[in-house]
Amino acid sequence: MAFWGQKDDKNPQQPQQSQNQQPISQNNISKYNSLEEAYNELLNSKLKSPAIDLAIKMSDMILEYAIKERASDIHIEGQGQNLRVRFRIDGILHDVLNVQKNPQLPLTQRIRVLAGFDPEPPSSYRNEEGRFQKIINNRAIQVRVSSFPTINGEKLVLRVLDKGQLGLDIEQLGMDADTISLIKKIIRNPYGIFFVTGATGSGKTTTLYAMLKNINAPSINIITLEDPVEYRLEGINQSQINVKSGFTWSEGLRTILRQDPDVIMIGEIRDYETAEISLRAALTGHLLFTTIHTINAPSTIERLFEMGIPPFLMASSMIGAMSQRLVRKVCPKCSKKAAAPSEASVNEFIKNMDPFEGKIVKDLLLQPNADYRVANEGGCPECRGTGYMGRTGIFELMLMNEDIRKEVLNHSPTDVIKKAAIQSGKMRTLLMDGIHKARAGHTTLAEVIRVTATMV
Repeated sequence: MAFWGQKDDKNPQQPQQSQNQQPISQNNISKYNSLEEAYNELLNSKLKSPAIDLAIKMSDMILEYAIKERASDIHIEGQGQNLRVRFRIDGILHDVLNVQKNPQLPLTQRIRVLAGFDPEPPSSYRNEEGRFQKIINNRAIQVRVSSFPTINGEKLVLRVLDKGQLGLDIEQLGMDADTISLIKKIIRNPYGIFFVTGATGSGKTTTLYAMLKNINAPSINIITLEDPVEYRLEGINQSQINVKSGFTWSEGLRTILRQDPDVIMIGEIRDYETAEISLRAALTGHLLFTTIHTINAPSTIERLFEMGIPPFLMASSMIGAMSQRLVRKVCPKCSKKAAAPSEASVNEFIKNMDPFEGKIVKDLLLQPNADYRVANEGGCPECRGTGYMGRTGIFELMLMNEDIRKEVLNHSPTDVIKKAAIQSGKMRTLLMDGIHKARAGHTTLAEVIRVTATMV
């Protein structure tokens, strides 16, 4: 449909010390127009430098370039005779280097050594995960490394953890003022459990950290159970799951409950045992935050049903659930004004929705005075030709009330709980929140539909 925005338009190692924390020169990558140019020039200088020095320089430049481009992940892939490097920027992968492999520049070996692996991949498959730290532009950058064997050679994925880019204030996450106000009340409840849901990479951990930071005080004992611990938070007791040593989610949670906690954050609820302990702890005077993999906020209840949690335990311990996704923001330099969707196209779009929900969506889309934008197809130098720059969250907050509690006790399906949440709890769905952000000109309708398509 054209109106949606076309032209109408696990067990990581500790950070390595000594050489791994040496600062990267800030003028390396700036001398080159691209990583390919840097790679070729380094190869031409091979007579002057040993291979390992070239690999060190190249790995440093890749990291510096990744930080400059706001990349969240670096993919280093063997493609037969070729070496390919890709960056994930604003959730989308981009090629930044695709060249023929050269033994004079052992890039993957250098990354493996930094991560604490043997220089050469093992002859038989073995799960390898590591971590190292670099100082780039006077900022400590944590890098988590995962190795994976493919038929074309080893693939390395580097997760770039730049605390300087991490929005750890609730106000920076993209919530509207009403949602921020509700969240601040939720996280000050004396007890209960609150779920944050969403796909991998949707910002759940960032949201949880922002919530913890907001209530962190000397008078509160906050303990987390994570796998892995992504960022170190001052004043908060963070613990790392280690299945090999017997420190599992359920065992860790039992131990935490003996540590006189006020607030507990569980990285993820995956099974009945952890869920049951968590919900019962919420009944006995503890405040818990956790994540769970579901498509939206109301389906959290169905997921707990699937795990075997009894309805009365959910109804009495749940504060609520919030689902979230990340949408790309339009480039402020080159985005263009877009026409509002026609009534006919909106009617086609909402025809399969629940009538009550569909009417709200239709009214939102057709309400006058919107600042709809469309991404510039060719982009500009500021946004690397993509038309988008940065990301913001869209949120779906469901708070437990008497109507929803009644549906939980009746073991009602997700669509019934969702309808009750919209009607009685005034829940704004992910799609509705995305449309609000598109109307404000922060993103495009095309981007909102791309991210929420499975929920329409």
